[in-house]
Amino acid sequence: MKRALVVYDTTYGNTEKLAREIAAGIDENENVESTVLNIRELDLVDMSTYDGVLFGCPIHFFRATRGIKGSVKKLAKKGLDGKLVGAFETYQSDRHEGNAVEQIEDMVRDKAPGAKIFTPGLTSVVIDSKGPLGTNELEHGRTFGELFARELAS
Repeated sequence: MKRALVVYDTTYGNTEKLAREIAAGIDENENVESTVLNIRELDLVDMSTYDGVLFGCPIHFFRATRGIKGSVKKLAKKGLDGKLVGAFETYQSDRHEGNAVEQIEDMVRDKAPGAKIFTPGLTSVVIDSKGPLGTNELEHGRTFGELFARELAS
C-alpha cells in the first residue's frame, strides 16, 4: 500500500476543505491511503513512511504562504527525494492564478532535486477573500486526488 501526505496551510478554511477533498480522491484508490496535516502538525512526520506529498496553500500577497514554503524546506530536509510531489492552491484573482503552485514546484526542484514533480498542479478559485470555494472546485480537488493516487500507485 502506498501512502500520500497532504499538507496544507489555510487562513479561512477554504484550503483545508480542498485538501480534505483531495485526500478523499486519493483514498478512492484501493492501493493508496492518505494523511492530511496542517503545517503546524509536521514536526513528528516520518517521511520514510510516505511515497508522495501534496503541498497546498492560499495565495497571500501574490505568493505562496510563508508557512507552506517553510514546510517544503522542512520536509525536504526530512526526505522528499524519490517521492512524487505536487502542489495545489486557492486564489481569488485570476491574475494570481498559479503563482503558489509554481513557487512550490520551484522550491521542490531546488530543495529536493530527486523528487518527481506531479503536474499540472491544481488551482482553485475562492469567490470572496473568506470564501466559499467556487462552483465545482471541490469536485476538481477530488479528481486531482484521484489522478495523484493513480500515478503514485503505478
